[in-house]
Amino acid sequence: MKAEIISIGTRLLMSDVLDTNAAYISRSLQELGVELIYKVTVGDDLERITDALRIALARADVVLTTGGLADGPDELTTQAVATAVQIRIDPQKQTLVGVIQLGVVSSRNVGFIVEHAPGILVCLPGDRREMSYLLETEVLPYLQARINLQSGLRILRTAGVMESSLRQQLADLPLQPNQWIGFDSYAGQTNVRLRVVAESPAAVQAQLAQLQEEVSARLGDHVYGQNHDRLETVVLALLAKGDYALTIGECHTDQALAQAMREETAVPSPRVTFLPITHPAELAAAIGIAAPDAAVALSQWCRGAVEMMLRQTAVDLSLLIYNDIMPGGVQLSVYLASAQGVSVSQRSFGGHPEHIHQWASTLALTHLYRWLLTHV
Repeated sequence: MKAEIISIGTRLLMSDVLDTNAAYISRSLQELGVELIYKVTVGDDLERITDALRIALARADVVLTTGGLADGPDELTTQAVATAVQIRIDPQKQTLVGVIQLGVVSSRNVGFIVEHAPGILVCLPGDRREMSYLLETEVLPYLQARINLQSGLRILRTAGVMESSLRQQLADLPLQPNQWIGFDSYAGQTNVRLRVVAESPAAVQAQLAQLQEEVSARLGDHVYGQNHDRLETVVLALLAKGDYALTIGECHTDQALAQAMREETAVPSPRVTFLPITHPAELAAAIGIAAPDAAVALSQWCRGAVEMMLRQTAVDLSLLIYNDIMPGGVQLSVYLASAQGVSVSQRSFGGHPEHIHQWASTLALTHLYRWLLTHV
């Protein structure tokens, strides 16, 4: 099976943003035994995207695109696919007719698979987190079934630990020639990818189970889940198990954590409340305290604010995320208040601005996850 990757986006084309998606897809295809023959980058132009799709489908068995799936009038990939492979767009849903939908249709931009294009066309979103999740949980198993390969992939999901530390902990783990361990990191989380090739499906699963047991024993509770698990879902389950009511406030994050947690449940949890605030002045007004000023250290103000959130909302836990924007970067801070007091996590972030909110969300969820592990 021969594959081609098409990265869509003018910012990628002009190198304003590094194309980490294509690199990740390339590694994943290599692990699966799929031959990659071309990688193409095309800007946000409908005619050029359509041409790139036609050319790729004429020379590859499977074409994977990433990007161009924005909501609204700027959505280009769906229009280009409709023209390139001559399929209809449903005018009501604004989706292609007869495709295999990837993921759960929600506020997130999901992907899709066109099976007869004349090859296989897989369209994935540009968001790194969503792209990798759909690739790992749906696309790779789909392709594996098509090439009838007796191999298996299992993903252990970790948070709160650097990839370099994970590599060091697993460096001397003995592996058979038919076993591999890979790593993929983004926004404070690292996926540990376990892959096995064997003579039968039963042998694959047996070896994967043994390898997972050995890796999990070394990594301990750094592993929060596997395969389809998301950190948001795991935290929500722990909150429900412990019957904890939680209030969340976010300053300078565009409510990224609230959005991520809402997307993980079809019915909003009555035990989780999101304060409708985005700035510290709004939070101060909501809970009846003075806004932060130069006379009080920001960390002291945040501690007082999260404690007041706990009292004012009459819950078990209150969580405050504060992104402090400074000339040299951003200080990400998380404050968690409970009956036992206030605990804090902080880290400096100097990377691309697009990733700040994801990093803040991961820091907050990891802090909350750690607390819940010791109290549930």
